[in-house]
Amino acid sequence: MKKFMNSTRIYYPELDSLRFIAFLLVLIHHSPFAEVIPAFGILIRYGWIGVDLFLCLSAFMFARLLFVEYQREGNINIAYFYIRRALRIWPLYYIFFGITLIYSIYLYGWSSGILYRSLGMLTFTDNLFSMSLGYNHFIAYTAHLWTISYEEQFYLVIPWALRVFYRLKKTTTIYILGTVMLMGVIIRAGFIYYKIGPPAIWVFPFTHFESILGGLIIGLGLFDQYLKKIPVWILLIAGIIALWPVTILQKTSLIQWKLMLTYPLIGIGMSLILFAIMQGGLGPISVLFRNKLFRYLGKISYGLYVYHIACGPLAFEITNTFVSQNSLLVYPAARLTIRLIVTVLVSTMSYEILEKPFLRLKERFTFIHSRPI
Repeated sequence: MKKFMNSTRIYYPELDSLRFIAFLLVLIHHSPFAEVIPAFGILIRYGWIGVDLFLCLSAFMFARLLFVEYQREGNINIAYFYIRRALRIWPLYYIFFGITLIYSIYLYGWSSGILYRSLGMLTFTDNLFSMSLGYNHFIAYTAHLWTISYEEQFYLVIPWALRVFYRLKKTTTIYILGTVMLMGVIIRAGFIYYKIGPPAIWVFPFTHFESILGGLIIGLGLFDQYLKKIPVWILLIAGIIALWPVTILQKTSLIQWKLMLTYPLIGIGMSLILFAIMQGGLGPISVLFRNKLFRYLGKISYGLYVYHIACGPLAFEITNTFVSQNSLLVYPAARLTIRLIVTVLVSTMSYEILEKPFLRLKERFTFIHSRPI
């Protein structure tokens, strides 16, 4: 594998901005009241692809960071990897879970629904509970957090897999990943054939895997020799074009054979966009993605994602205080803007007060640093 960097820090500032874009897609997707705003309808219906962008980015960064650690140290310290992930994910996640659990019990009382959801969230198997029992909304403001369980399951595998890939020839790695992809496609086809209902395919890592696989492929540099010969503008446009048919295909909530196209297109699209943005040379787009504010918003994107549903009711009350609901375009635009502002404020406080101490502690277990705290 080609050596990407020989330093103690690897940081792609544009990717922080891309994380913020991923969050914006999810925020808009969870804001159906804004559908009357021109061009927002399609973003509301398909903004869920922001989740795939998050997954693609995570896989890419792990592949790059752990490779440089492997080069420098001769191995991957897997125990330190899990400590780093725990210090980044667990404090905010478990505190938010605890607060919303107490709030939900206060409002609705104890129930089997709360029990099942609590078990899933505590053990990072929430997506598997959703897969078998359907989405569970018994704990307020947490419906979207099944993705944390999905990522935690990814963490169980990724350092072990990468340690193997770093020792193999590039062609061997390609064959292995191709086999994994084929197995995933077969499993997804089985789900569709037997009409295993939604949201099973969407929340299960073995049937919704292309964006993570794409991030790994880009991170491992498996096709760099070909991709770097193509102008970055062409790659960016190709990525967007790959995503466009997804808006024509049916939603992932419907079990049908078109899903065999939907997920690969998303994986290809996200991977090409990621590669193009990472390379730079995109003129005003690269300048925008290096903007200090965008980079900071990407830095706090984990909090933005966790808190944005909970910030909705407060944004609703603030909007109703100052804007008439009879203003057909002004009201939804104001409500969405205020929701974003409230979420940013809450996430900023969370990052600076709650998350930073754990991030500083995380640095003690880090060989190759990424973004500055």
